[in-house]
Amino acid sequence: MDREIELKFLALLVHRGLLGAEQAKKAIANSDPSGFLIESGAISSEDWEQWVATDAGARPNLSRYELSELLGEGGEARVYRARDRKTGEDCAVKILRSELSKDPTVVKRFIAESKLLQDLASPHIVRGMRVAREGAVIFSVMEIIDGDCLLDCLDHDGALDEMEVLEVIAQIAAALEHLHSHGLVHRDVKPGNIMLDSEGCARLIDLGFAVSGDAGKSATTAGTVHYISPEQARGQSDLDVRADIYSLGATLYHLVTGSLPFSGSDNDEVLAKQVLASLSGERIREMGLSPQIHFFVEKMMAKDKAIRFQRPADLIAEIRAYQKQRAHERAMDDRTGKRSSRRRRRKWL
Repeated sequence: MDREIELKFLALLVHRGLLGAEQAKKAIANSDPSGFLIESGAISSEDWEQWVATDAGARPNLSRYELSELLGEGGEARVYRARDRKTGEDCAVKILRSELSKDPTVVKRFIAESKLLQDLASPHIVRGMRVAREGAVIFSVMEIIDGDCLLDCLDHDGALDEMEVLEVIAQIAAALEHLHSHGLVHRDVKPGNIMLDSEGCARLIDLGFAVSGDAGKSATTAGTVHYISPEQARGQSDLDVRADIYSLGATLYHLVTGSLPFSGSDNDEVLAKQVLASLSGERIREMGLSPQIHFFVEKMMAKDKAIRFQRPADLIAEIRAYQKQRAHERAMDDRTGKRSSRRRRRKWL
């Protein structure tokens, strides 16, 4: 390892809490940083070799799972494609960042999410397999989803076809209905937490913020500001499934328009708009989207939760009725030789 790379690696070790800042400064002042740390007794040669082999603990060597490419990462964890050496099956391994593994609150939430994924049984929620600790590494194992995150689809294709988006919304609503039946609120529904597998099945991921409806009396704001409901933005603790319906409505808006429902110079400005600002339908109209899309967005994102769909099942019923109507219209057009004048965007399912 050349000196420049070694110095960057030392900074990474400090950032991840594996090496003290003062130790790193002394090592940097030495011509052989790693040698100095080992000779001074600050670390062992085995420690250094392990850190180098595991990218400072980010890609640990696990006895049962062989990690390959990085699938994604967030503020708390990294997800790798892996092979189960015991069964030979592919899976996804989510590894809690080493610098957070000493935080009891983060660890508790990570384990709770992992166990929740094991308990739930919905075709539209990623399936959890196990959660474990190996040495200092805390990780969970999930089924692998070969497909795309909807946020990546937006980044690549821009606004997506409204009928195909509605199918995804109906499927994720089914996932929310399943959570609702278990008394749970997801609290972070957004395009970045929805995967579309190779067969076109939408899957809800990341239940790290999921809580029971009567939990979280501390009145803290959780979720992603561009998608959270007004009651979440106010920090209310008495959330129910209607908060998730709002977030799903914001997701619908983003997917079909390519734009966020509310934007601002910082999170506080966006939070204020979630509570106070009226949603403009101008973007929907200028893109030539159907009145039904406007209806779904307006109803799902109503500031007053009493006006929204009260259960995901109600939303699903409305979407299925509209899909049936459109299918009938297309069949009639085919019989009469008419072609729809509705502008179609790139197909992505």
